[in-house]
Amino acid sequence: MHFERHRHHHTPPFFRRLFAPVLAIGLASWVAALAASCGSSSTGAAPCETVYAGKCGGTCGDDFACSNGLYCGISGTCTADCAPGAAGCPAGHVCNVKGRCIPTGEGGSGGMGGIDFVTSTGTSMGTGADACADVNVNFDKQIPTVMLLIDQSGSMTEGFGNGNRWDVLYDTLMDPNTGIVKKLEKDVRFGLALYTSNGGNGGGTCPMLAKVPLALNNHAAIDAVYAPESPEGDTPTGESITAVTTDLVAYQEAGPKIIVLATDGEPDTCAEPNPQNGQDESIAAAQAAFGKDVRTFVISVGADVSLGHLQDLANAGAGLPIGGAEKAPYYQALNPQTLIDAFDEIINGVRSCVLKLNGIVDETAAAEGQVYLDGKALPYNDMNGWRLNAPDEIELLGAACDTIKQGDHSLSVQFPCGIVIPK
Repeated sequence: MHFERHRHHHTPPFFRRLFAPVLAIGLASWVAALAASCGSSSTGAAPCETVYAGKCGGTCGDDFACSNGLYCGISGTCTADCAPGAAGCPAGHVCNVKGRCIPTGEGGSGGMGGIDFVTSTGTSMGTGADACADVNVNFDKQIPTVMLLIDQSGSMTEGFGNGNRWDVLYDTLMDPNTGIVKKLEKDVRFGLALYTSNGGNGGGTCPMLAKVPLALNNHAAIDAVYAPESPEGDTPTGESITAVTTDLVAYQEAGPKIIVLATDGEPDTCAEPNPQNGQDESIAAAQAAFGKDVRTFVISVGADVSLGHLQDLANAGAGLPIGGAEKAPYYQALNPQTLIDAFDEIINGVRSCVLKLNGIVDETAAAEGQVYLDGKALPYNDMNGWRLNAPDEIELLGAACDTIKQGDHSLSVQFPCGIVIPK
């Protein structure tokens, strides 16, 4: 048994259009004498486990929703990197009043610069600064919206690994410890649609959809619908893609919107449930979804979907010509682990590492900027560092991008005086 992940070396343009949704950025000035060094009395213990025990973890939209000494982390919860008597900062950094390790300033009171704090609307809440000071950037991340479109047809009872396709797929997504939805529910808006039919239009409603609305922290709501269901019926894939596209278009939250289709067989239609001749309808539905800024990925659970149809459907979902030279990735999972890998790659792939600035950077001086991830400077124009894509856009690359997608991290961007012009 093996897993085939089909990707071509050429990076097609649709990834830039759909998978560079940007992060909202607040631009703030360095101020003097707000911070105190955290390193001298550090015990190395995490602040949220010692000084701020019981105060971390609250939901927040900006720094000011958190208690003194805490800031609003990437996952939307209050946290701290440092505190007096707890975890300290690396050399050359100080702990500011919201518990962030920031680079020691070059001006002000002996270089002990502080930082303005940014609200969820991007409004600067600083206490003042010199007329010409370094500029620091805080950010809020964009959150992807993912509709899980799951084939509920009778063939999902076929064997797969140590179970059947239906049960293994359920565990991949919903296991309370290792499932994709549980692990990422704070960082991804998940929705669910189980789809089938009872003989197409002749059997009543088609497609038959068991749905859960899109939301953050949605594991419990999805599990309440998903867990009691079982496979039966047919595979009206095209009509089901169309139905969930309507839901995604109506959902107004910012960020990328995608459908992850997991199916184990060729599609049929509501008009013709047998034989399974619904390939054209499925392709047309994915193309229409892309035209509405909804990207479709397809995972074959097992080997019963033809590779030709998988490629055509993947291209349709990515806005590429059917049968053209450019090939979108599709996923054929032939065992439980490769099914997990497919979901991991797809969903993590839409979590952006592009930062949109509220200012214009002088491109000729971009190399003078500093980007700090968890207090460590990232190299400029490095495969694991950062680059300036445009005068108002920064992108984290390689290992830095991988890191920022997982858990809470402190990220700051600093440019010397005069290099950034506010918008």
